[in-house]
Amino acid sequence: MYKANPRYALLVATLWGLAACTTGQSSTVPATNFTPTKSVLQLAVGTANFSGVAAGVNVVETFRGPNGYTAIPISSATLTGPAGLAGFPGSKDPGAGSATIPLGSAQNQFVIGTGGTILASADAFGVGPPASSNTGLNFYPYQPQFGDALNGFVSHIPQLPPGAQFPVSPIYGGPPAYPPVSYVPSALSALVQVPTGWSEGFYLVATGNIAVGQPPPTGSYTLTVSYSQNGSNSSTTAKANLGLGGLPAMNPPQIVSSGTGGAAISVQLPPGAKQAFVNVIDLNVPPGQLATAPTCANGLKFATVKFASSGTQSIPANLGQGGSPTFCKGDTLEAQAFAFDYDNFDLGPPGNSAQAPALPAQADVSISFPNVGQE
Repeated sequence: MYKANPRYALLVATLWGLAACTTGQSSTVPATNFTPTKSVLQLAVGTANFSGVAAGVNVVETFRGPNGYTAIPISSATLTGPAGLAGFPGSKDPGAGSATIPLGSAQNQFVIGTGGTILASADAFGVGPPASSNTGLNFYPYQPQFGDALNGFVSHIPQLPPGAQFPVSPIYGGPPAYPPVSYVPSALSALVQVPTGWSEGFYLVATGNIAVGQPPPTGSYTLTVSYSQNGSNSSTTAKANLGLGGLPAMNPPQIVSSGTGGAAISVQLPPGAKQAFVNVIDLNVPPGQLATAPTCANGLKFATVKFASSGTQSIPANLGQGGSPTFCKGDTLEAQAFAFDYDNFDLGPPGNSAQAPALPAQADVSISFPNVGQE
């Protein structure tokens, strides 16, 4: 079933605005001076299929130093492409209706030190060393970009269930696919505890109506990133080509509670998909929680299940803090599937710390509508 939750969206925006920061040290404002390093920017692009009703571009980017971790925090990232590329019109996000798209949503803008406004950027696989790619130190971008306008369009499609929409939320990986979650103080306020998580390495930009033949245009795309290092402003670019093709629509995953705090997740991969993630968000656990709040704080906020083929996998019931139930009894669970025609998981941390991992020639992704269940 499909479910809209405006109250939850407001809570997410409020708490993430408080808890967010880029890279640096826990409970401190990140430094804006960095030791000079030889950084490498890479780019791959592909089509994004929003369940057959809308289209977009999937951006996969790495910006790493020799140790394979983030080279320098990006202060802006701008995507340009062939004639016909445009951000979804009517959105509050930067670049709406424009051929030049600053990556990042209106919800992602915040200040880092004295360096000015930072957008979420396309910081896909360049985020932090192992154990520090978490929401306290790195801000995971709200996706999809232009999702507000996309959902305004989706709401007028008569064949869809009432209230059907794609969640616009930070996308980050959790267990069992990624390392266990721990809670750390926000980099902006020690009063707020935020769960660790990992970049899933893709960034979705809605661009058009696939149902009436408006997929993203083929041709050359350019990502331009700017950053400040030791008081000097610099920029670098990377290019990638988008060809024909793409994945068929992805059906929503099925989610069945175990009754003891876990869940069983079932997916059917579309033809051509090599891998899929299912992200499960517990809508009753805030993304950042006050350190003194006696909420269901032992439960897991989010979980990620990785599939290499169609089938069913289980989320264990003991992934909460100290082995407590993963999801609290009665909580609402939102599951959404992302299918890839490349090995998305294997390109990123924690397993891959190459400075320039081999990106796919084209990085197509298919995104399902969410399915909502209850523990």
